[in-house]
Parts: sequence; structure tokens; C-alpha cells
Amino acid sequence: DRIHPYQLQIVAGIVYALEVPLWMWLLRREGVEGYDLGGVTYGVLCILTSVCGGVLFSYLLKVSNSPSVVAMAVAANPLVAMLLTSTFLGEEITPKKIIGCAVTIAGLAILAR
Repeated sequence: DRIHPYQLQIVAGIVYALEVPLWMWLLRREGVEGYDLGGVTYGVLCILTSVCGGVLFSYLLKVSNSPSVVAMAVAANPLVAMLLTSTFLGEEITPKKIIGCAVTIAGLAILAR
């Protein structure tokens, strides 16, 4: 009667993964020259992180006794994004980003109560 959250994430991941070959096919069909395939790689990484995030969210909902744990995991998204972009894309961690992370951590502390 109902679909399991993990199944939903797998189905969403398959749909997302089918977009990449579709993009490639459209680019070849339209004859776009000099297209940067780094964008496709970035798109694939976005798909993977989206699916992994959804699976983690579903898992936390299943195993957690407290909704605040799940809320903290979801609210930590900016922190994870900052760490991943600095690691994989070489973005600089600026004072403004650090202040934003501090505000996020303060918000997480409030949510945990």
C-alpha cells in the first residue's frame, strides 16, 4: 500500500541518474561545441548527495527516538555544504561563512533542547 522511504530515495535516485544521459544526448543532438563536462560531474555529485541525504534523513526518522535529532541533522546542511565546497571545489572559508556556521550551531543547540 505504501512505499518505504528507502525505496522512494532509490526511485528518486534512478530518476535523477537518468537525467545525466539525457543531458548528454541533448548536448550531442544540439551540437553544442566545447561544453564543459565538469558541469556534468558536478550534476552527478549533486544527485549523489541528494540521494544520500534523503536516505540519511529516512534512516534517522526510523531509528531516532527524538525528532530533535532529525531536525539537527537537517539543520546542519549549511555546515556540511561549507565543508564539502571547501574540500572538493576549493572555496575559501571566509569570516562571514564562519559567523554563519556559528549561528547555525547556535540554532542547532536551541533545537536540541
